[in-house]
Amino acid sequence: MSDWLEIKKSILERIKPSRAEEVTLKEVGGQVVEKINSILKKSGIQGTAEIHGSVPHGTWVTGQMDLDIFVVLDTYRERWQLNEVLDALREHTDWEFTEAWAEHPYFQTEIGGFNLDIVPCFRASIGDRIRSATDRSPLHTVWLKGRLNGLGDDVRILKQFLKVTGIYGAEIKIGGFSGYLCELLVIKHGSFMRLMEAASNWGEKVVLKFKNEEREFNDPLVIYDPVDSLRNVASALRKEQYRRFISAARAFKENPSERFFTFDRTPVDTDELLERIGASSLVFIIIEENKAEVPDTLWGQLRRSVGAIDKQLVLKGFNVIRSTVWSNEETRHVLAFMLGAINRTETDKHFGPPVDLEKDVDKFLGIYTDNPRVVSGPDIEDERWFVVLYRHHTHVKDTIDELLNDGGARIGVSRRTAVRILQHHRVIVGEGIDPYLNEGFERHLAEFIRGRPFWVE
Repeated sequence: MSDWLEIKKSILERIKPSRAEEVTLKEVGGQVVEKINSILKKSGIQGTAEIHGSVPHGTWVTGQMDLDIFVVLDTYRERWQLNEVLDALREHTDWEFTEAWAEHPYFQTEIGGFNLDIVPCFRASIGDRIRSATDRSPLHTVWLKGRLNGLGDDVRILKQFLKVTGIYGAEIKIGGFSGYLCELLVIKHGSFMRLMEAASNWGEKVVLKFKNEEREFNDPLVIYDPVDSLRNVASALRKEQYRRFISAARAFKENPSERFFTFDRTPVDTDELLERIGASSLVFIIIEENKAEVPDTLWGQLRRSVGAIDKQLVLKGFNVIRSTVWSNEETRHVLAFMLGAINRTETDKHFGPPVDLEKDVDKFLGIYTDNPRVVSGPDIEDERWFVVLYRHHTHVKDTIDELLNDGGARIGVSRRTAVRILQHHRVIVGEGIDPYLNEGFERHLAEFIRGRPFWVE
């Protein structure tokens, strides 16, 4: 245990905010809150700007230049009231806003070097009906007050652990652990180390409660929100990320080390990466555009699209080993597929109807009896008619070109991604990806090809 205490001390020296950081953040946050409250008063809007999230919780990590400011409206009438807040901010400030969407619109801006989310919501009390999802955040601050005493540093350590293992963040891109989930897990277990010990023994499903709850969820990790029993705080956690967390916790418990809290900054060897790309039968779909929408929407579209294309390649006879998505979240998105081989066999066995479906059999025989694509058949196997056909395309690039001739909309590619594909895309096989490599994409590809987490030796 003494070794862990030394490791913990070393980690906190790196990730705990300095006094100067806290002062700067308090000054900037205070100025913004004061400005917004002045605008609310001037506009006749009954509400208050408040800072919520990890800053008032005392769990934020050094270098985190984010502030969550909630404009809490005192009374609920209609949801359009939320838009009134944004309209007032547009009218009375010269701040440069980006409008983002969750359940309803909110603003993103940069002030004093900090990235701000300005989110309107309705005031509620614990136990009240929640009018919008963002109403919960102020309640989280209320509930956590007094319960996080002495545990803030353990939450910071958990966040760093999750960031380095690649599973921090509830956004669609990650499908991991939110900051609030981290706080609840540490409160529930009493410390970071006790959480690691518990998680090492987690199985197919884990349910954690702060009071008696009866509603059931199908997620692998269920932790009831103390301020809203109808919500699972871990609902965004994907099953593979849940399993990854258990694996990392077991490895850490076996051998506590600072490597679980330290990012690998070793530069990727581009030449070596290109060799590995060539040996891995990789094919890429490069999609380019002028400016993408908000990241969470974008990642949902890209993940749906890569899944649809992956499925079609398998149906077309390719052995798709793995697939992935990378994006700079603005102008370039890449769908990548690792195949067993770039070319598939030249023939395909195609099954038709059962022999007792006379009309369907007549139609099948009419199509294939004198078809020039038929290599063998039609014949009967296991009570079904079948033929062996020459394939239209044997190379993956030709197959993808055919699948995407309408942008991929008919095969399940998201509508917005299909539009992007029709406007500008390119299919690249192997080392031809070289001109598109940059630091972020290189590292993503290197990890994708390596195919195992750093703690698995």
